[in-house]
Amino acid sequence: MIRGTRFLFLSIALMAALLLAAPWSDDKPFQAGKAADYAHQTSEQVLAGAKAFDNADLVTEAFGKKVDLLKYGVLPVLVVVENKRDKSIDLKDLEVSLVATDGRHVAPVSPDDLPLVAKDGRRRPKQPGEGIPLPLPQKKNPLADPVIGARAFVSKMLPPGDSTSGFFYFEAQAEVGDSIYLSGMKDARSRKEILYFEFPLKKDDGKVN
Repeated sequence: MIRGTRFLFLSIALMAALLLAAPWSDDKPFQAGKAADYAHQTSEQVLAGAKAFDNADLVTEAFGKKVDLLKYGVLPVLVVVENKRDKSIDLKDLEVSLVATDGRHVAPVSPDDLPLVAKDGRRRPKQPGEGIPLPLPQKKNPLADPVIGARAFVSKMLPPGDSTSGFFYFEAQAEVGDSIYLSGMKDARSRKEILYFEFPLKKDDGKVN
């Protein structure tokens, strides 16, 4: 009886510790859809889809309420790749660009470099007669949230019949007519490059994706 009581107390203590250590959040976990749910294109039995998360509701759906990427001029684009081949696809050299209507290609910013977008590094010059300015408390960088890296596209190899997804982050504003460009996918065995993908970020039905 004493041993059982002791075990009960230990279990309650362990549960309380886990609850205290767990981060509280009212944000729902994000789950990407299938490539065909978004604007997409098929090439050599590979299906690639993409969606620009270009409004506050979509960004909150994917990253939670605390991460306001659009406020800092960062456009997250979800990319989904489905391998319908019988061989693995090497994604280590995958390159993704956002293409404007005038042909400009914008390269993505890595999650590690995104915090630099949120701070310009400038300081107000000291005015005549002012003393030494007091140091101000450091604010947490809004683009250093771990969820940004957790949602990023990181896959390097895609087995046959499998799919993968993740976000690329562009220092750009969404414009009508934007396209997404993907290249560098290779057959893992033969090293032959798969034909590139380029398609507008809207569905064939004309609705903005």
